[in-house]
Amino acid sequence: MRRAVFLSILLVFLLAGTSWAVDYDDLFGGDLLVEVEEDAGALAPEEALLVQDRLAVGGSYSFNLQATRPFLDGKAGDTSLSGNLGTQVYLDARPDPNFRLFAKAGISYALSEKLTPPREEHLEVKLQELFADFNYDNKVFFRAGKQNVKWGVGYFFSPADIINIGRIDPLDPEAEREGPAALKIHYPKGSSNYYLYALFDDVKELQDLALAPKMEFVAGKTEFGLGAFYQRGKHPRLMATVSSSFGEVGFFGEAVLSFGSDRGFLEPKGPVYEVVQKDGLFVQATAGGMYRYQDRDGRLDLAATLQYYFNGEGYPDQEGIKKVRLALANQEWPPVLNYDKLGSLALMGSGRHYLAASLTWNRIFGSKLTASTLVLANLSDQWGLVSATLRLPSHGKFSPSVGIRSTFGAPGTEYGAAGRAVTVYAAVSVGGSF
Repeated sequence: MRRAVFLSILLVFLLAGTSWAVDYDDLFGGDLLVEVEEDAGALAPEEALLVQDRLAVGGSYSFNLQATRPFLDGKAGDTSLSGNLGTQVYLDARPDPNFRLFAKAGISYALSEKLTPPREEHLEVKLQELFADFNYDNKVFFRAGKQNVKWGVGYFFSPADIINIGRIDPLDPEAEREGPAALKIHYPKGSSNYYLYALFDDVKELQDLALAPKMEFVAGKTEFGLGAFYQRGKHPRLMATVSSSFGEVGFFGEAVLSFGSDRGFLEPKGPVYEVVQKDGLFVQATAGGMYRYQDRDGRLDLAATLQYYFNGEGYPDQEGIKKVRLALANQEWPPVLNYDKLGSLALMGSGRHYLAASLTWNRIFGSKLTASTLVLANLSDQWGLVSATLRLPSHGKFSPSVGIRSTFGAPGTEYGAAGRAVTVYAAVSVGGSF
């Protein structure tokens, strides 16, 4: 109490401008103010954050084992066991604030005889990223090498993603995809960004280089993007994206205008079909939204995503493509005159209208259980898929789950060539990072 009174009186005198001469160094033992000598050769704090003395090495590993049992038209099939062992390794070197070298590779080994998803070899090694970052006067930034590119804003579908080698898989939209070998030039100005990509994949001559400029700008809470793609021998494309939010709901949309199509199309020729190329304008567009709800008690933690996709390169009439799928599924000769051009057909993504939705309930009623549901539908041929997964409590790095997946639709539809099928499965995964 006495100490508090003494400090209060001392503070009053100080604020009142008393003439007492107070030596702060004597009052606080000479340690209040310390002069720090600057090292003339030291990096500025903001630059020091971008420099590493040594090469950073890290990665992740995973082991997945899944038992499945299919039911086709109500009849049970054989239980199968599949597994996959994989790892990712990355190297990150930043010897200078203006230079960075990054590399990432993935190795996976399929343990089952029947490879799922379909692949040629049990052992698969992929160089996923290998690039160098540098800049000019800290104003223009460059990235050269194999790199992942964030181009579109769609979740399940992204027609504007015209650069990456692999398209988004709606059944696994968050899976990492392979990017191109490219030179990216980035010029930020205020809240706007300007990009130019020069793509080198499958380029043997300089004139075959693909160019993809893009700009992004912000208006309020909304971000807009405009881009284009041009390469000799391919049809040019223009694209636009938008993303915004209203309260807890996020919105996104994309549109692509293509001057011709790289696909082959089925044209009826009497009782059979012919694969032809088509010119003209093709439009692809998508729109969707995301919503997240969390109550104060943590009993309701819900995340939902809904997206519609219009594919202007799809078929208004699905009968021809259904016949081709059925023939191929039954190992029969498809009803196509120029069989040599069958590879240009898009057997997947041949519908005009698609709808996808997901709902995830994290920590159900505050427990360690998480449930998720995915619905994917090709509205053009009345095909659909419903998948439900229940993730059980994890034990360390050991994560079990169970689920069921059901398809509906007539034989020959996009994902239902064999008719309606139901699959139940149980899976365990072990993973971590190093």
